[in-house]
Amino acid sequence: MKVNCTEEIQSFMDRCMFHIQSDWKSEFVGMHITKAQEKQIQREMHEAGFHEFAGNEDTWPSLFLSSSEWAESPYHSSISLDLIKDENFSFETVRTAGRELFNADAIVKDPDRELNDSMVLRAMDRNFDAIYLYQDDDEWMVDAPSEAATNDAPAVRAHGKVVTFGLGIGYFIFMAMRNPLVKEITVVESSAEVIAMFERFLYPQFPHDIPLHFIHGDAFDYFNESFLSGFDYIYTDIWKSAQDGLEIMEKLLHQYVPPFEKADFWIEDSCEEIMWTLIFLYFEAIAHDRIPEVNPIYESQMQKIRAWFDPIEHTITDPKEIQFYMYDTDTIRHILSL
Repeated sequence: MKVNCTEEIQSFMDRCMFHIQSDWKSEFVGMHITKAQEKQIQREMHEAGFHEFAGNEDTWPSLFLSSSEWAESPYHSSISLDLIKDENFSFETVRTAGRELFNADAIVKDPDRELNDSMVLRAMDRNFDAIYLYQDDDEWMVDAPSEAATNDAPAVRAHGKVVTFGLGIGYFIFMAMRNPLVKEITVVESSAEVIAMFERFLYPQFPHDIPLHFIHGDAFDYFNESFLSGFDYIYTDIWKSAQDGLEIMEKLLHQYVPPFEKADFWIEDSCEEIMWTLIFLYFEAIAHDRIPEVNPIYESQMQKIRAWFDPIEHTITDPKEIQFYMYDTDTIRHILSL
């Protein structure tokens, strides 16, 4: 792959570099806000490049989420986690401060595809109860608004015969069961204790009109074409955050890349955000006849990027081609699979 560094391409690269070097959106995380301050903070977020606040002020979403709606959501209206009475599990209800901005969803891609990507920051409108669940005294799950928000969209996309890797407290399963397109669900879970706890204390509270099957096993033993070809939709949620998510995704995809349209990974965009930058840095380097250099932490990913693009005999003359490669999730999955 080569890049003809036209004036248009150089201008595009300059804007990308500016966004890499001048991003200060994270400074809003944890900020205390009140209703009286909301409009001013929204204007500051507009200046910082949050795309939700790019248009007319009348179209800006509220920064507040309803604590009542969270407590009365379909899952929480039906499922009582305090019924869990198991020697391997315990829970703690923590009164959590409202009116503080937190990351409420996966990262949002820059609509201009110039690395000005955004968080979705929200604050609860008052103090609320978050439930921390522990397995053998180790923090296992947190029942909080961001966990729910990042699982709602996959539950809507689920259809037919569904397989999910990772059981947790069953939020995705519960919401997928509400989807009329879902016919049955199979869950692969590595912990026998989690399955036993779920079957005893949580599953009796679930609707039983959708068949639910449990497989006690390691995700890596089942993430293959032979097993997954029997399902219409695949969802994977076996990591704690974007920090460990990318590495686990790489290992899974190295075994098998499922058809793009039938598979989702929890907070995939957040996990892959660094890949958007690394792919840009690859093209920026070859446009200027340099070898890409990155933080050693990401050297293995850069080697995969070079292995994917270097053999391609093509000269890029339009920044739209670079933008496509930077942000195309299917391309990134195949790069990670190398």
